[in-house]
Amino acid sequence: MNYVYKSVVIGLGRDQRPNGFAAILFESASDAENAMNAKNGEYIGNRYVDLSVITYEDYSRFNGPPTGNYGGQPGSYVKLSKYVNPENQEKCLLMRGCPYKIEAKDVVTFFDGFGTINQEDVFIEESNGRRTGSVLVIFESKEIAQDAKAAMNKKVIGDDTRYVELHDCNDLFMKKVCQLFDDEKPTYGGKEEEMKE
Repeated sequence: MNYVYKSVVIGLGRDQRPNGFAAILFESASDAENAMNAKNGEYIGNRYVDLSVITYEDYSRFNGPPTGNYGGQPGSYVKLSKYVNPENQEKCLLMRGCPYKIEAKDVVTFFDGFGTINQEDVFIEESNGRRTGSVLVIFESKEIAQDAKAAMNKKVIGDDTRYVELHDCNDLFMKKVCQLFDDEKPTYGGKEEEMKE
């Protein structure tokens, strides 16, 4: 049963106190089913737990801002647009479909042989404390980035069975995620965006 590292969410009531519910994300629906069948009715301390499988959509909204006047307690946000600018955008690749438990060191290993990449060159996107599967990598040059894209696009990373897609600044997906729009006011993670956070 492969669960996603740091994916546990403790349920909070409207008074922001724990309400007895919790959620955890697994790598696949079958892993979630197996965990439910194996652990349902078992005890945590002196209390038994009742388990059920929920959809990823429900998990992504779990403990988020509810409807009405009661605000949720947001987690951390890592916006990749903060790290892309006109000077470095051609040296960047955006990885799509990464495992949610991915770490910067895994990305460094994945691109071994394509110049020097440090963990400080890797940025993992998070939304409300949850990883989205998108990762930004900054290479030493445009040429190295393009070589890496040509060689590693749709390759499997680590022990995961899913392949990752690689996008550069000319691809619509990276333009959307990193806000690389050709208009009069391009947003490259400037002061206006930081104030909104």
